[in-house]
Amino acid sequence: MKRASSRNYPLWMGGILIGLLLVIAAVGPRLAPHDPTEVLSNVFRVGGRAYIPGIQPIPPFTVDEMPLGADFVGRDLYSRLLWAVRPTLILCFTIAALRILLGVTLGLAAGWFGGATTRAIDALIDASLAVPILLFALAVITFFGEHDNYNLPTFILALVTTGWASTAVFVKNSTLVVKREPFIDGARAAGASSGRILRSHVLPQLWPALPALISFELAATLLVVAELGFLGLFIGETFVIMGLNPSMDAAPIGITANYPELAQMMSNFWSKMIRTPWEVALVGFAIFLTIFAFNMLGEGLRRHMDVTRPRRAWRWRSQFDTTDLTGGRLQAP
Repeated sequence: MKRASSRNYPLWMGGILIGLLLVIAAVGPRLAPHDPTEVLSNVFRVGGRAYIPGIQPIPPFTVDEMPLGADFVGRDLYSRLLWAVRPTLILCFTIAALRILLGVTLGLAAGWFGGATTRAIDALIDASLAVPILLFALAVITFFGEHDNYNLPTFILALVTTGWASTAVFVKNSTLVVKREPFIDGARAAGASSGRILRSHVLPQLWPALPALISFELAATLLVVAELGFLGLFIGETFVIMGLNPSMDAAPIGITANYPELAQMMSNFWSKMIRTPWEVALVGFAIFLTIFAFNMLGEGLRRHMDVTRPRRAWRWRSQFDTTDLTGGRLQAP
């Protein structure tokens, strides 16, 4: 068992990557060499060629002061990435926590009380699972959000309303299993109320699975948030970027926001693919790495629980059970 536990590579990989992301979220803004909102107008000369970030985008590894180059507006991409991790993680953790809280609450109620309560919650679950999360989020954000300025409560409402159903199904099924255990009958016979039984006997049986659920929920949340950013819906005030068309006249070339966030940095995708393809590649890789880290951590936690539960049960039996399968007594060594 120790050998199997030591080979839980997803847990190690996910834990290391998540730890690195948390460090960047905590100290990244202090390490940023430039203001992430500043459009640089400095002239950088490399090999006899002059670069002005606000006019001509600088590719990565061209200028020492901007190791990852400039974005399509002329801001330091390295600084913006360091600043973007914190708000992205805060947004994902907030939405995932509310999804888990809502899913656990409704799942417990559906699995425990039965009757009209279960039928009503099952109807909500079926309706939530039938609606595509992305389309529902688009509708809610467009309807409740202000034009060109979408705030955090609007995103939370859009992404929490439908994302809780899978957690509720898991908790409901687990509650139905625990409900039939003998210790539940014992608690009822002792006069414990339903609230006390749920709090003291049912919930402790679900805690070991919650870390893995939270990790998978974080990955799913970030994926939807990135898709919304790709479609041009992100938190913060939106403003139009002006550039020069082939006739040297001012023309809009895309949209952006001041303070960076990973999903917001995926907006205006096709304009960036033409003007600054490295920006799309670097931001897309950062989002992929974060989703990959959450999924690896969730898979590692799931494997860890699958390994440690049988081992603990075997240790318990080896200490207290001295009867073999045929009913005979086992001899002490």
